[in-house]
Amino acid sequence: MQKKILIIGNDINAVALATLLAKKHDVFMTPSSDFAKDFFNCLDIREDNVSEILEFVLETGIDMTIPVSELTLKTDIVEIFNRNNLNIFAPNFDAAILALDKAYAKKVLYKLRISTPRFGIFEKQNMVLDYIKNLKNPFVIKSDDSNSSVVFNSYKQAKNYVDFNYIDKNKKIIIEDYVYGIPFSFYVITDGYKALPIGSSLNYKQKLEGDGGQLTSGMGACSPNYKLSFEQEEFLMNSVIYPTLDFLEIEGSPYLGILGLNCIMENDGNISVLGYYPFVQNLDAYPILEMIQDDLYTLFKSCIIGVFSDEVDSINLKDKFSSTLVIHCNNKENNENIIDGIELLEDETFFAYSPKISKNKYLEFEATNGEVLFISTSAPSVTSAVKKLYNEVENINFKGKYIRKDICKLNIS
Repeated sequence: MQKKILIIGNDINAVALATLLAKKHDVFMTPSSDFAKDFFNCLDIREDNVSEILEFVLETGIDMTIPVSELTLKTDIVEIFNRNNLNIFAPNFDAAILALDKAYAKKVLYKLRISTPRFGIFEKQNMVLDYIKNLKNPFVIKSDDSNSSVVFNSYKQAKNYVDFNYIDKNKKIIIEDYVYGIPFSFYVITDGYKALPIGSSLNYKQKLEGDGGQLTSGMGACSPNYKLSFEQEEFLMNSVIYPTLDFLEIEGSPYLGILGLNCIMENDGNISVLGYYPFVQNLDAYPILEMIQDDLYTLFKSCIIGVFSDEVDSINLKDKFSSTLVIHCNNKENNENIIDGIELLEDETFFAYSPKISKNKYLEFEATNGEVLFISTSAPSVTSAVKKLYNEVENINFKGKYIRKDICKLNIS
């Protein structure tokens, strides 16, 4: 039976979820974007306007609301919806803060004795500079409320960055040892008590080939992470996921929703956990969610109504591989950047524009400096999925187009 579903958010992960749910259900999205409104029923309600969202849900008869936006998760929307007996698939604020506040996440990892890079958390700029003077290079600097992080090899470079970026005295700064290894993500769905894995992803986060250049939120990915062994997956479930869920339950805030781990697989096979994701991150969203064979609405509903722990023993995943590539624009002039070639993509290829990409007066999408387009393909093997991905990307053209050309390079014959 077709259901009415409201997805809050317009980033790539929200579009990926909407794309999959819209195959069976009537999907609404808010806020709107030039790309999303071409495919879905889009509203113009702010992500943090809980009262207006609630009014729409009640008037429209929405069967389930799924807040993907981190801005929405920082509100009291889950508590308000629960008090009104409305189905909402998301952690409440007290649970979500684990993934939204990186400083808090590091403290929890330390408290639970989960392997994480050595770190320091500071609120004053002079304390940051004193700390990094004695650090062995390289090291990472990031703020507690941002997805951005920067790797530095010298105190001089780091000082200039700190002076320029961290003027806000209320902002916490995290300094973390840089760990060499393979970045990857690991995801579970949980009702707060029981958790089942829904996939993993091998991530390419640095901008240049060979893992050089600045650290980004992601340039490409392969899913599942073929380098993650069954024993390592069991370790993540038993030594990271369940201790985290138990901690949140004891704190009085069981985590309901999709929980992700941001990890590094070190050269010796040990795994370090850098932090948590409150949903599937943009880079992994379509490959991870599309791999689930079970009906997503039914699966989410089982968590909401409290039957997940008793009735869901496993989640059926498709036996195939997916690859994702993020296309960037390096044309800083931001003019005459018409994006061509979308119509040449195969029907089964997933693509989504960054929400900052808009249409010009001629209704053409124009690239702007930074992330432009996410493309995902799938196939029976990693090699075929990646070859298919790069063939598709060749269709897309605009000034300043930039991609990493070595996603799962060792698997391309």
